[in-house]
Amino acid sequence: MGLVLARAPARAQSAPGGRAQVYSVTEASFTVPQVKLADAAVARRINRVLLRHLVEETVDSTASAHRQLRQAALACCYDQENHQWMASGMGYSGTSYKVLLNQGYLLSFEFHKDYNGLEWPAQDWHLTFDLRTGRVLTLADVVADPPAQLDRRLGWAVDRRLKDELAKVAETYGDSSIVAHVADLYGLSDWITPTTPVAPGDTAADESGTRFKLLDFALRPHALLLFHAVDMGRFDFPFLPDPTYTFPYARLRPRGLLVPLAKAAALTKSK
Repeated sequence: MGLVLARAPARAQSAPGGRAQVYSVTEASFTVPQVKLADAAVARRINRVLLRHLVEETVDSTASAHRQLRQAALACCYDQENHQWMASGMGYSGTSYKVLLNQGYLLSFEFHKDYNGLEWPAQDWHLTFDLRTGRVLTLADVVADPPAQLDRRLGWAVDRRLKDELAKVAETYGDSSIVAHVADLYGLSDWITPTTPVAPGDTAADESGTRFKLLDFALRPHALLLFHAVDMGRFDFPFLPDPTYTFPYARLRPRGLLVPLAKAAALTKSK
């Protein structure tokens, strides 16, 4: 396997007011985004955060983006003893990304990390930046809805989806042992139903009275995305439900930079 080097394209994604130019840096199977902004200091701040989240701690964080990715590729997929690239390495073996939103000074990414080996699950996660400052935004920065309320709404959505998925498994396989196995994977016996309030001290809730961390979120032009992934091994991936849950801005209380975006989404929907 050779190294593929992809530098910033001559015409990166256009960046009118409130947007960033986004380009890819690629080495082997590792691809990370980098940005260009009118404020170079803010762009550097965002780019450092992106690299810090996408490469392993063993990589030299003071090196260029290309060099950091080359080090990650060598650690994964180069046989030092035989001096050759392997068809597939072990452990962290690649990364890719999608731009979910790039407008109104908000830049929201989805990232995917690949791992080789049965014990290594693939991972998806998200980052949203304020393009004025380069700061990584939290959920509280963009919506005023109380965390406990969002937690309940996400819990109801997860509960409905998992029960629907389990019903499909029963219909498809018709095997009680498989259904029982998937029910155990989904933890349905532990879910709190919409009619059962979260009680203090309930083992399904943490100290704040919530069951979901609500740390991983992303933004689309018309909706907030929240996530809940069911933990399972690769052999059970046929039963893996969609971890993405969509909450339209019209059903939330946007704040900060999300307010004008939500208003624009409402106007678009009304046309």
